[in-house]
Amino acid sequence: MKKFLTFFAAGFAVLILSWVVLIGAVYAWGGVMTVHVQDRNEGINLYLPVPLAVVDAAVATTGFVVPSEELLDIDVELGEWEPMVRGLVEALDDCPDVTLVEVEDASLHVKVYKEHGVLKVDVDEDDVRVRVSVPTRAVERNAKRLARWI
Repeated sequence: MKKFLTFFAAGFAVLILSWVVLIGAVYAWGGVMTVHVQDRNEGINLYLPVPLAVVDAAVATTGFVVPSEELLDIDVELGEWEPMVRGLVEALDDCPDVTLVEVEDASLHVKVYKEHGVLKVDVDEDDVRVRVSVPTRAVERNAKRLARWI
């Protein structure tokens, strides 16, 4: 019985350790995008960490995120702004911490900024609070992939 318990404990430890190593590898490889939504009126408090490996796979297959028929209906006309937008996305990873956009009125505050290698979007409206963060290297990588479809 003692050998069985020892064998079982060792097997369980290896299983747990392998999951820890797998999760660590996924995080180290691509990082994690986080989404945090709070709605005091509805009693919602959702925190969702999404491994970027999942985001990369979804963007690579694109139909998983947005059906192909809907992609065909998207009409993006950047015109003279296209070089600037492409340059911004490419330079985002190398630029210092900066606020890109901030809009505020009586009931709404939206801020898009880069901080410590992470692109962040904060939205506050009345009793609703949304926080999204994505590593900048993932923004560039996935923007290039999505641009092929548009």
